[in-house]
Order: sequence, then structure tokens, then C-alpha cells
Amino acid sequence: MAKDPIGLPEVDMDWDVPYQPADFLDHASIPLTGKSPAPAPVEFVHRLIAAEGPIHEEVFFLHTREVLHLKSFTTPKKKLIRAAVEQLAEDGRVAVDGEFFDLPDRPCRYARRPFPGLTKRTVERVAPAERRTALAGLIHDEPGRPYGEVVADAVRFFGWTAGTPGAKSALAGDLYRLRDQGRITGWPDSLVGAASS
Repeated sequence: MAKDPIGLPEVDMDWDVPYQPADFLDHASIPLTGKSPAPAPVEFVHRLIAAEGPIHEEVFFLHTREVLHLKSFTTPKKKLIRAAVEQLAEDGRVAVDGEFFDLPDRPCRYARRPFPGLTKRTVERVAPAERRTALAGLIHDEPGRPYGEVVADAVRFFGWTAGTPGAKSALAGDLYRLRDQGRITGWPDSLVGAASS
């Protein structure tokens, strides 16, 4: 791993990976009954968040349902899974940041592009940290490009289009944050990582 020139922690510069939902062994036998989660569902939830974090809450529930081979979540089963997340958060094993779940203090090392044939995540379902990792990777790979070009490349990276609601504004906000943190310079016409300038 190389030191990221944009100031992210030690980052594998192979930042660009396909998004693939976690592929677990058959977990259809995990008990989802009772009023509080048993150890098996709690460990399952932890493994899923460890494999896919940062993961949006809605994507998490969708993937949980798919891995458990459930056609839909009944309210009691969804409550048990939510209780497992809450228990893990109370134990310090999972971090909850708004609508995203991840492992505590884990830096976002990868930006995940849509895997061919799978549904693209909406803008709201991609964690800000992951969007910033994509922007940092794009700037690292091709320094000196203008702000608009980097945003357009990031839009394409996530499988969105110029007309995708919220895409450009979210990415622009992320670039402003990188700039305000001193992690990029050359604003706005020739963006480079602060360590590269």
C-alpha cells in the first residue's frame, strides 16, 4: 500500500473496485424469532457490515433479505435485524453514521463502481466517504484536471448520468470538503493532491 497523496490514511491505490454484494454461505437457518436477537443473527449482521460497509441502511436490509433467502421482511424480523445493528453499535463493533453502517474507525479505502448486470446505487445510497475516495482516486490517477471534469468522471464512475438527481451537487460538495480540508489544491482549474503540489 502506498501513501495516498490526497491525505487519506494509508490507501491501496487500487481504489477502484466493482460493487458486489457479500456472498455468504447459506444463512437461511439463522433464527429470526423472539424479542431480542440471538448471537447468530448478531454475528451475521456484523459479517455483512464488515464485508459491505460503508453500507446504506436500505441496501443493508435488501442484502440481508437476499442472503437469508427471504421474499420480504416481516416487521418482527426486520426489528430483530435492526436490534442486532443497535446491539453491535452499543458494543462498539459497528458505527452508525446517519443512514450508513460500517466498522468503527475504518477508513474508506475503496470506491465501488456498479458491477455489470447489478442495480446501480442511487446517490443517496453511496456514502460520502466512498464518493470522496472516488474523487481522490480520480485526481490521483489524472492530476491537473479541472473541477468539472473530475465531477463528470465521478458521475460516470458510479454509473450515473449528468441528469441523475443530486449526483453533481453531492460530488461538488465532496470536492469542496476535500479542498476545505487542504487535501486538494489547484482549485478549481488544476486539481491535485495537496502532497503532490
